[in-house]
Amino acid sequence: MRPPPGTVVCRWADLQTTGTVLYRVEGFEGFVILDDYLPRGYVDACPHNGMPLGGDQEETDYQTREQDVIICRWHGASFLKDSGECIGGPCAGDHLEPWPVERRGDEVVTV
Repeated sequence: MRPPPGTVVCRWADLQTTGTVLYRVEGFEGFVILDDYLPRGYVDACPHNGMPLGGDQEETDYQTREQDVIICRWHGASFLKDSGECIGGPCAGDHLEPWPVERRGDEVVTV
């Protein structure tokens, strides 16, 4: 079950520092990434196998070194940050499931 609208996911400063913030609560797993100063949220499940993109670790770096695409640590699928579309790997053409978030002042919240 997704958190209700207005739920605080993280502080804006934390997202700016790390580039990716994981959010896990009561069976929901999601993440927020920073995309050109915009927070973008996705359900943390690869369309290929349903596993969290960080692999079997508490990995929080879901982006490439260049910070230009999201990467699945299980099998290397790559996704566009702005749309979640898979542009490489076994699920090419599929999409990450969006999770609406926005910045409100010093926080990132669900919409």
